[in-house]
Amino acid sequence: MLTRRMLGMLAAGTALPGPVLAQGDVTRIVAAFPPGAALDGVARLLADGAARGADGRARGATVVDNRAGANGNIAAGLVSRAAPDGRTLLLAIDTTFTLNPFVYHHLGYEPGDLEPVAIAGTFPLALLVHPSTGITSLEGFARAARERPMLYASAGNGSPGHLAMEFLRNSLGLRKRALEHVPFRGNAEAMTDLLAGRVKAAFIAVSGGADFVKDGRLRALAVSGPRRMPILPEVPTVAEAGHPGFDVRFAYVLMAPRGVPAEAKQEWAGLVAAVLKESVTRERMGAWAVDPDAGGPQEAAAWIASAHARWGQVAKDSGMRTG
Repeated sequence: MLTRRMLGMLAAGTALPGPVLAQGDVTRIVAAFPPGAALDGVARLLADGAARGADGRARGATVVDNRAGANGNIAAGLVSRAAPDGRTLLLAIDTTFTLNPFVYHHLGYEPGDLEPVAIAGTFPLALLVHPSTGITSLEGFARAARERPMLYASAGNGSPGHLAMEFLRNSLGLRKRALEHVPFRGNAEAMTDLLAGRVKAAFIAVSGGADFVKDGRLRALAVSGPRRMPILPEVPTVAEAGHPGFDVRFAYVLMAPRGVPAEAKQEWAGLVAAVLKESVTRERMGAWAVDPDAGGPQEAAAWIASAHARWGQVAKDSGMRTG
């Protein structure tokens, strides 16, 4: 139901190819994370850009609908059942589509019910340890894990941090029990136990953790992407630390219900590219340790296909199951 305020915000005109949209139509970006997360912030930047026409095509009222849970399955299921008219989009981490099919018995939707529209930013993770470990390098991390099993935290089973650590474990040649996974219900809870020293390590998105590194409460050993993070410029990449070619990043992907017109997908991809070029967007995403990388439907589909193969193998090798 629309409020008077929302109706007053609506703009007349044609936002998408095809019939003129009636007054009262609202564009909805369903965010697969709760308010306050970096993904939510990116969704709101896109919603603002859509409403004001950052790409030259204003879409009227554009709202963010936060539907967190089940590694993105709840939000994906909701959008999969929406009309394919370009007015309902999903913003999720790529693992919803690259990992979840391997670890969930019931997704709540069919993967083919959603189509890739755009990449709306990518992000690496940082390997953090508690100072009480005495570990100061990736080499030291590997050595400590070989000597004694190490507890590590993540935002949950199948989360980016879980995947990245399992991939790193394999890259370092560590046995399975060298790193013991402790899943939490989100990054905030994982960070709390890492700060308290109840777990010793985590591969985690550092938008909220950089300050803890700078003040000495945590130590950053390496970052998972191909280049150093501007927010932690002194921290080497895993590749620089002795493992050439190591590159683990995750993408925010914009998806639409199956059957959405190709013209609508291209228009949304154009909007994403326009918003991610804006200086205010780049500044905010930099503070969240998110790179403003953009790509259209083809690039998003290729990213998902590549990551699907990688994480499927990791899920198989580690025996990863979620539900």
